[in-house]
Amino acid sequence: MKKPFAIALLLAAISAVGICVNSISAPARKIVINSPDQYYSERSSQDTPERDFHGTKLPIKLFCMEGLESVRTVTSVLPDGKMLIGLCDALLMLNSDRSALWEYHVPQVLLDFVFIPKTGLIYGTAGDNNMFILEASTGKELVRNSRDGSYAYGVVKPYGDDICLITDDLGGYRYNHNDPSIKDAVRAWRGTEELWSAELPPDAKLIVDGSKILALTETKDGIFITDIDVPKTN
Repeated sequence: MKKPFAIALLLAAISAVGICVNSISAPARKIVINSPDQYYSERSSQDTPERDFHGTKLPIKLFCMEGLESVRTVTSVLPDGKMLIGLCDALLMLNSDRSALWEYHVPQVLLDFVFIPKTGLIYGTAGDNNMFILEASTGKELVRNSRDGSYAYGVVKPYGDDICLITDDLGGYRYNHNDPSIKDAVRAWRGTEELWSAELPPDAKLIVDGSKILALTETKDGIFITDIDVPKTN
């Protein structure tokens, strides 16, 4: 019994040392950390990715902030074959050959991100009340908001073909003022312009259904759904 157990431990250790990808794409999920700095990876695009029985080892440094070692990698494959990877405090873009293109950092753990193909922009949120917009082709930072107060940026979702929705979590205000009725909000962005904002019920989950925006709230009294009025835009 010792031999199979030792092999299992070895495989677990190998898996923890590197992130590998094979030809099957995993469903895109999201969680990330970033810092104000954005820079090109030290890895050359000419580097030949290593292969083993896991697949191709990606040119990514496995490092995370102390205490956040359990944060999982989140990937999103773009229509042109490039790959976005969110890991701890970094968002990385890999070429279709899996060589590193650029790397962007935020000052806190990355929460969510999405790529909008029509505008070629990436929208993301991070801890410590940070929101950013990047040019996907270069990783250039176009917008970065870091607000004071008890706000928190939350979920990022595509809406239509060129709009991105970003939620505002006002849970800190509900807690500080002992007022559970204080509402959250959602803001719509097109390009680098904020188009409109609307209120959401407290702790609601944002749902996009075609042209409709819904808010789903679960409480001890039941499950509630709210239609969010969408302002008209050009």
